Amino acid sequence: MNIINISKFISISLILIVAAFLINNYLTFAGDWPGAFTLDQSINIYSLIKILLYIFAILAPLVFVFKNKHLSNLILADDLEKINDFIIRFGFWSVFIIGIVDAVISFLIIEGFLEFLLGKSWSIKFSNNTFRAPYVHFPLLFISLFIAYYFKSLNFYWLAFLVVIAEFQIVILRFVFSYEQTLMSDLVRFWYGSLFLFGSYYTLIKDGHVRVDVLYTNFSEKNKARVNLFGSLILGIPLCLTIFFLGMYCKQCVLNQPIMNFETSQSTQGMNIKYLMAGFLIIFALTMLIQFIIYSLRSLEVIKKP
Repeated sequence: MNIINISKFISISLILIVAAFLINNYLTFAGDWPGAFTLDQSINIYSLIKILLYIFAILAPLVFVFKNKHLSNLILADDLEKINDFIIRFGFWSVFIIGIVDAVISFLIIEGFLEFLLGKSWSIKFSNNTFRAPYVHFPLLFISLFIAYYFKSLNFYWLAFLVVIAEFQIVILRFVFSYEQTLMSDLVRFWYGSLFLFGSYYTLIKDGHVRVDVLYTNFSEKNKARVNLFGSLILGIPLCLTIFFLGMYCKQCVLNQPIMNFETSQSTQGMNIKYLMAGFLIIFALTMLIQFIIYSLRSLEVIKKP
């Protein structure tokens, strides 16, 4: 294997290993499956399936590279970028649809309209996130997947515009009509957080992040590629992997706990989307990881260019 094929193998296997980790994380802490590498228990079908996921994450890229020896890093990078685009589109449509629907439900509950329309029992059910998350949020997530697949174009100006509109209606309702509910601030934070975490990937593509470029600006293309490669391998990729490990290696970890418990706002007048905001960090780490890998592949191609 030459350096190009090795880089392709490492790139694909790293993404698949992270995907296997996320699947195993769900099966372990949400599905109560035994761990893949639990030493104090005998191997069973559940742990075997989880081990096979990691084996697949290593063998599949190996087979792919051998069958596509002449595939350039640039083509692979473009394909990975399409996957990243889909993930971000899915995230955008999810926060947009769930934000509006959950805000409407919370408003109807707070003002008593839901109890009037459906009865007290249904109002109590919708107030509880153990009901609202699986029966309202999860179906909307699947709908967002289909929308993200069919609508290829996405501009983050729209999400920024939604944040402005949400903040504007708070000002109007507070100072003109003397009306304010916690759910309105929750909606702003929900969209505002997603704008920055999802937009980080988009900004990295456009090379729009702030950098101290006193030296970088005057570098040759190859030296710029070396700097980008060094930053991706030493700083970017390890940061993303650290977020996954520290946030998800145990059930009580900072990302797992709010998601598994369907954590909500402490206020009874807030939205039930706090656990989804922890999921933003997972999408952020995953998309940035893939983008740093794309950066590395493209930088390596520039460095190897005669």
